[in-house]
Amino acid sequence: MGTSHPAFLVLGCLLTDPDVAFVPLGMTDYLVIVEDDDSAIIPCRTTDPETPVTLRNSEGVVPASYDSRQGFNGTFTVGPYTCEATIKGKKFQTIPFNVYALKATSKLDLEMEALKTVYKSGETIVVTCAVFNNEVVDLQWTYPGEVKGKGITMLEEIKVPSIKLVYTLTVPEATVKDSGDYECAARQATREVKEMKKVTISVHEKGFIEIKPNFSQLEAVNLHEVKNFVVEVQAYPTPRISWLKNNLTLIENLTEITTDVEKIQETRYRSQLKLIRAKEEDSGHYTIVVQNEDDVKSYTFELLTQVPSSILDLVDDHHGSTGGQTVRCMAEGTPLPDIEWMICKDIKKCNNETSWTILANNVSNIITEVHPRDRSTVEGRVTFAKVEETIAVRCLAKNLLGAENRELKLVAPTLRSELTVAAAVLVLLVIVIISLIVLVVIWKQKPRYEIRWRVIESISPDGHEYIYVDPMQLPYDSRWEFPRDGLVLGRVLGSGAFGKVVEGTAYGLSRSQPVMKVAVKMLKPTARSSEKQALMSELKIMTHLGPHLNIVNLLGACTKSGPIYIITEYCFYGDLVNYLHKNRDSFLSHHPEKPKKELDIFGLNPADESTRSYVILSFENNGDYMDMKQADTTQYVPMLERKEVSKYSDIQRSLYDRPASYKKKSMLDSEVKNLLSDDNSEGLTLLDLLSFTYQVARGMEFLASKNCVHRDLAARNVLLAQGKIVKICDFGLARDIMHDSNYVSKGSTFLPVKWMAPESIFDNLYTTLSDVWSYGILLWEIFSLGGTPYPGMMVDSTFYNKIKSGYRMAKPDHATSEVYEIMVKCWNSEPEKRPSFYHLSEIVENLLPGQYKKSYEKIHLDFLKSDHPAVARMRVDSDNAYVGVTYKNEEDKLKDWEGGLDEQRLSADSGYIIPLPDIDPVPEEEDLGKRNRHSSQTSEESAIETGSSSSTFIKREDETIEDIDMMDDIGIDSSDLVEDSFL
Repeated sequence: MGTSHPAFLVLGCLLTDPDVAFVPLGMTDYLVIVEDDDSAIIPCRTTDPETPVTLRNSEGVVPASYDSRQGFNGTFTVGPYTCEATIKGKKFQTIPFNVYALKATSKLDLEMEALKTVYKSGETIVVTCAVFNNEVVDLQWTYPGEVKGKGITMLEEIKVPSIKLVYTLTVPEATVKDSGDYECAARQATREVKEMKKVTISVHEKGFIEIKPNFSQLEAVNLHEVKNFVVEVQAYPTPRISWLKNNLTLIENLTEITTDVEKIQETRYRSQLKLIRAKEEDSGHYTIVVQNEDDVKSYTFELLTQVPSSILDLVDDHHGSTGGQTVRCMAEGTPLPDIEWMICKDIKKCNNETSWTILANNVSNIITEVHPRDRSTVEGRVTFAKVEETIAVRCLAKNLLGAENRELKLVAPTLRSELTVAAAVLVLLVIVIISLIVLVVIWKQKPRYEIRWRVIESISPDGHEYIYVDPMQLPYDSRWEFPRDGLVLGRVLGSGAFGKVVEGTAYGLSRSQPVMKVAVKMLKPTARSSEKQALMSELKIMTHLGPHLNIVNLLGACTKSGPIYIITEYCFYGDLVNYLHKNRDSFLSHHPEKPKKELDIFGLNPADESTRSYVILSFENNGDYMDMKQADTTQYVPMLERKEVSKYSDIQRSLYDRPASYKKKSMLDSEVKNLLSDDNSEGLTLLDLLSFTYQVARGMEFLASKNCVHRDLAARNVLLAQGKIVKICDFGLARDIMHDSNYVSKGSTFLPVKWMAPESIFDNLYTTLSDVWSYGILLWEIFSLGGTPYPGMMVDSTFYNKIKSGYRMAKPDHATSEVYEIMVKCWNSEPEKRPSFYHLSEIVENLLPGQYKKSYEKIHLDFLKSDHPAVARMRVDSDNAYVGVTYKNEEDKLKDWEGGLDEQRLSADSGYIIPLPDIDPVPEEEDLGKRNRHSSQTSEESAIETGSSSSTFIKREDETIEDIDMMDDIGIDSSDLVEDSFL
């Protein structure tokens, strides 16, 4: 559709100029607007009307009618066009005419939008107006800050997917004065078409919050009802809304209460609290908290869950001798319940409702009261001036939702006093019985001292039940008695929960050694009778065992006129764990190829001493024992003074601590000499470790031959004497097992679980073969240089499961593959497949130098030949065992005795249990002859007959004058008897 224009007359005068082909135009003339696909004129006119003109676009020559007065007239597409003319052979070309198509409609499509309609001072107001499908538009803004020129306008044209003109007004740093109507008016440029839009903007000095709840501050809800509480919120900037109950944030997943927040408009929100199934505990104060960066507001209401009446308590109060009684009834419910009182005067008929009568308020001698405590609790009272006979009283509490009643009996004061006395006596009796039970349980759970060593008497045919000898039934030979005034006590070597081991000096134990350093076991003064019996049992077992180079031998005992003392050998270097720790660096210097990384094995962290997993040890220049507990306040036992005799500190070491074989020079190789040498300059070597291993096996072999089960074989219970002689002992008396990490509480006792065989842990079965398992753990200790077994593992269910499933420790760093193979054999889960100590001795012997066994046997033989007190006392009994046998000299007798020892070794390996004989303190000659014959039988025969230990308990009938004189010299009265209570 064309555009109509008013008629006008143009008079022009054109001057021909050969250098100017086209009439000059203004820049706006080069913009040709086409509206709604109408025709248009491209005004390129030549200065010479006769000059031919051609119209071109990007596609080539454009056909169009040409008027020299107007230019080209026609319908043109959008794009650039040029006019070309040639004058006198010279070609001329105009600058491009741009044809632009505009869409115009009869109605403007105008939209106005504001990102926000609410602002705070300092924020930037942004408002946009958009015109669609129209490009000939004139747009004007009207707003509060227009007069001051406050505002920035921008135009953006968007052509995809349709034409869109976007006008943006930006007002930075808005103030309250910028509040008002923002208007945009658009007018079409080619037509008289207008459109206007406006939006109201409000600018606040700061943010705001308004809360409008749709409920009151006190609300009630029925039990199990579903109810919503809605709050309207108007706020700017965007608020954070939360709900509290009794000032604590609601945890929705723990209750049947939900909350949600919904945005309704730009600054309007709706929050809802929903009770899904109201419960009694839902009662409380609920608070909605609305907060933003400028303001905080809250609204609190109380919610009461209406519940049926219930009676909390019904009690009666007595008025003493007056005979009056008050009954109090405490009830709760919402709404607050009413309380009614009823009485039944005939107790036998109270099951019939007709026997109950309602009490009227304030009747004669009866007063009723009601006292509300809070919104849901009420207390009712009824007072009876005097109760002369038993009656029943009923309290009835009721509200709209339900009722409840409760009854009690009122007894006359005279009858009540009798019942009170009976009840008091009964309660006192119950308290006494409970106290006694508690004391008995505590007494039974308290750990008691017991000797770990046990002597097996017999085994059941299936091999699962063992009968042990009761040590208290064994005899005690009074020849072991030693006078107390011949013993001087010194420093404490070890202290435990039950007793001590004290260093002492004995005078007159032996002719060749009149002054001898010894170790003395004793109980603490607070020891109970059972612990005294246990120490006496230990003494009797030691007298039963007899002497051996590799056990701590008994030297004597003091059992009369005072506390029990057990006198044993003193071991110069203390326990094996102590010795290995002390000489660890020395060992590593002998074996530089061994990595010094035992910190993990020892459980040590140099930076943190609190993580140590073993007892801290201390040493003195002359060696020491392990101190298993914090020292007592007194480290020394009061010393017994002995006139005109030097004290223990000035005494030379006992020669019996040094084997007799070292008094003579041996022709052995130097390395073998060092194995059983008292020369500490050589330090600790791998051969020393093998020597310790061998000696422990020999000592345990000896105990096995005596049917003795150790039950606590560990490096802490192995002592080291001069000459690196290993001696097995039970150091439990001087160890605080309750605070020793190596012992685990099991009922009323503490057990060394990490050293115990599976059958001992799970089935409480202790045998020589369970000692073999412990021997394997001991080897691990030796070849880890005193490490704690199962390093880093706690004794818990995981540990027990691992042991059951076959878990075993890896090879320690300093063990050879042959030594580790021995450990693995000892740890066989089937006890019968473990090697015996006899075989273990032979296996370890093969790992030592060839001359070692000869050296060891010589030392052992010299020990048995000496007048060592343990040997000398036992040898007297052995002499009695050979009554009627004539020897040419002592050598023949000794050889016969040695043969008995070899036979004893074989019997230890036979697997049979040697039954103990019936004890006859004064045997007849015929019995002695039988014993002599028994000693010469084969190992198989000796295994089922009386063991070699049987002669130990034969009381000597005839003493020689020489023996009696020696006993008189050292103050022993051969007629003295040990205390009867322990024999």
